[in-house]
Amino acid sequence: MLLSALALALALNLGPALPAEGAPPPTTLALMRQKLLDELNRHRAGLSVSPLHVDALAQQAAQMHSVEMERAAKLRHEDSSGHSPLWRYTSLGGSAQAYGENVGYFSRGVVNPDLLWSSIAELDRRMMAEQPPNDGHRKNILSVRYSAVGIGVAVGPNGVYITEDFVGYPRARLYGTDHSVIFQLAMMERDGL
Repeated sequence: MLLSALALALALNLGPALPAEGAPPPTTLALMRQKLLDELNRHRAGLSVSPLHVDALAQQAAQMHSVEMERAAKLRHEDSSGHSPLWRYTSLGGSAQAYGENVGYFSRGVVNPDLLWSSIAELDRRMMAEQPPNDGHRKNILSVRYSAVGIGVAVGPNGVYITEDFVGYPRARLYGTDHSVIFQLAMMERDGL
């Protein structure tokens, strides 16, 4: 009986081996970023706010920042050189009318994809549960000022660190001459979103 239980345990673990520690494989990190993007857009859809698309430069800036925070074991918006989120984005060639950043930290560094997603989902849940006037993360997620996002996820011995870099493009690029959309933007900003 013990032998068949061992065989079953081995059979269940025939998939690609995950490292016991260190960073998850890039494919797992890409899956986590996609799942978080889906969650952000689910929150926005609940308020009829346009979905976010991925801005490749914001994604690069967010990933670099998450990796740096994990290595330094410090949750912060400025990097170790004192540079702001917008500076990191523009130094990569990005241009934005508005730029916002959410950062989050979970104390356990986990490699298992299910546990990693559980940690990231908990950070997202906490951000969305914020109440005014201390709801800056929630406001960034739901703001109509932003139409794109870059998501960074870093995992290591210092925990799970996420960065969400939100991008709002110049109004002419984003809205054209559609005054009804500009009116909707003004009304939502008035309501604090």
